[in-house]
Amino acid sequence: MKHANGYGQYGAPRNRGAAWVVPLSIVVAILVVVAAWFATRGTNTTDSASNAAPNASVQTDLEKTEATPTPVVEHHGNSPDCPDTDCIAMLVNGDLLFHEGLWSQFAGADTSATDGTAFNFDPLFEPMRKYIQASDIAVCEFETPIAQRGGPYAAYPIFNIPAEVADAVKNVGYTACTHATNHSWDQGADGIARLWDTLEANGIAQTGSYKTEEDSTKPLVIDSPTGGGKLGLVTGTVSLNGMTADHDWQVDRLRESGDPNYQSDIDKAVAKAEAAREQGADVVAMAMHSVQEYIDYADSWQISEAHALADTGAFDVIYGAGCHCAQPIENYNGTWIIYGLGNAVTESANTAATIVNNQGVTARVQFAGKKGVAGSWRVNRIDWIPTANVRQGGYQWCSIAADKPDGPCWGDDQDAQVRQRIWDVVYSMGADQNVVREWNITEEQTQQTAQ
Repeated sequence: MKHANGYGQYGAPRNRGAAWVVPLSIVVAILVVVAAWFATRGTNTTDSASNAAPNASVQTDLEKTEATPTPVVEHHGNSPDCPDTDCIAMLVNGDLLFHEGLWSQFAGADTSATDGTAFNFDPLFEPMRKYIQASDIAVCEFETPIAQRGGPYAAYPIFNIPAEVADAVKNVGYTACTHATNHSWDQGADGIARLWDTLEANGIAQTGSYKTEEDSTKPLVIDSPTGGGKLGLVTGTVSLNGMTADHDWQVDRLRESGDPNYQSDIDKAVAKAEAAREQGADVVAMAMHSVQEYIDYADSWQISEAHALADTGAFDVIYGAGCHCAQPIENYNGTWIIYGLGNAVTESANTAATIVNNQGVTARVQFAGKKGVAGSWRVNRIDWIPTANVRQGGYQWCSIAADKPDGPCWGDDQDAQVRQRIWDVVYSMGADQNVVREWNITEEQTQQTAQ
């Protein structure tokens, strides 16, 4: 009960200041503690800290790098799309098969010149350039050994072709060449050494036949120039045309079933593939060189050998040359196999039995995955074009794809007939057309320009 005179209920006088004594003492105590904390902090900080901006500690907390995820760098390569973080597009085509009737068309003023002017094969390859530039790594198949510059030269059956072919290979943009073929031993160890040294001087990576045993044990691993990853390349030939190398290591072999070396050849190929992966290869391609010619189907050796190699799980794609003919593409238990790419360039054959010699396939195999991540890679597309060995009456690599980027090769009617024939062959083993597609480079370049 309150009273107007300021006294309490029992008449004792009310002390109005007493109610603030405790709260004020608490405030004073807090101020003393805070002052002491600032004093202590001031005596313990270094000169550099005392000169820092007042909000430095706040900025440090906000800028902690461990809280920021590292951005993923993507490498999509030169092909038109990439369904994963990284892609490698490998271009392959058939044999570089030079007879005298072909090389004589590109002769210089002095075919005995040793300075690289004896022949100029650049025009022969030039239309291929745009396809190579639309890929990341381009691989040729060097069918034969080369002569020393200036000759002497030799054609079938024991080849010794002009060294200027290797110069043109470099100039058009090939990255690498395989050269384990039935003609690898035509000029013995000297021929192998000349080819090796000439390609090496031109900066072309290579595998297949070797100058030294040490070279024969090294896997070929190629860095994609677009940064997408690393490609391992392994090769082998079923035949040396009845000849025998001085040492088995001089030419990579894939001898047929029943040969005592059959399994060891496969084991060596797998060992190279595994060594390539140990050296960082994200994918490994296998190049097979067959010997049965002018057929539009895969022969028994090709099928059994390719399936045996695929069953090892060591290879991401298998492709072939040597038959001088376009052959089917197959997906075998998840491994893509291109059985025969025909000839890239060659002299014309004119009989009904050999006319397929004048035709070929160029294919771009795209691998997609994550760089450095084993098991993430797969073949996601194979673009292919049918090709001719002539254009407008002269020897030149020529696409007969539907878009005809360089105009007719033989002529509209013959081009259409050959294109359809190769189309039927390519898909004769059931290749999925959503993956294996005819390459329309005109449309592809238009779309890229629009983007």
